[in-house]
Amino acid sequence: MLPSGSPAVPDDVNKRSKQEWIESAVALKRERFEIAGALFDCPDDALLSQQEVIQKVEAYLGLTTKEETVNVDTTE
Repeated sequence: MLPSGSPAVPDDVNKRSKQEWIESAVALKRERFEIAGALFDCPDDALLSQQEVIQKVEAYLGLTTKEETVNVDTTE
């Protein structure tokens, strides 16, 4: 019997592989290429939680936006 308050499901169950996250991009309201770009540096066999993927996507998209802004403002 499990003590009250402890999860019955291990943490690994809520994690998915890089390919599974790319294929389920719609669930995160993102495009597949956005997920693929954000997870580019992750090993193919790495298991990632939804929170980890969201953080990586936000960082990836934030970086892209910042670079575009910098490039637009340059006078070169």
